[in-house]
Amino acid sequence: MGASGGILVARNGSYFFGLVIDRQHFAITIEFTSRHTMESWKLTTVYGPCTKPDCSNFITWFSAHQIADDDNWLFLGDFNFYRSLQDQNREGGNLQDTLIFNEAFGELGLVEFPLKGRAYTWSNMQTNPLLEQLDLFFSSVN
Repeated sequence: MGASGGILVARNGSYFFGLVIDRQHFAITIEFTSRHTMESWKLTTVYGPCTKPDCSNFITWFSAHQIADDDNWLFLGDFNFYRSLQDQNREGGNLQDTLIFNEAFGELGLVEFPLKGRAYTWSNMQTNPLLEQLDLFFSSVN
């Protein structure tokens, strides 16, 4: 829908059942159940909006998640938010957005997994590029 990216989730049906339990224009949540152990976990894959008011709608949606202590839940993707102003190669950035995102992250009690391999995951592809770390990977505590 006019975006430069999107969301794709694939599964091996020999190992997992998959049921879509939430679909937004910026995220999809699927509950996977192992065919072997019958254990379940949720995966939310995000392609976050980068314009207002969609960013605010995204944060409202993200913050509203109810994650039980025994939930197995992964959140991953391009959030179009960064956790720190140091997650870009230039000074500046929107501190308010960073604080709002980190507040939602903290309220949900998520654990961040660091991505390895490169410091930044997005570039504006200019001669003197703006580089940012927008791709993130989180898990419920369980």
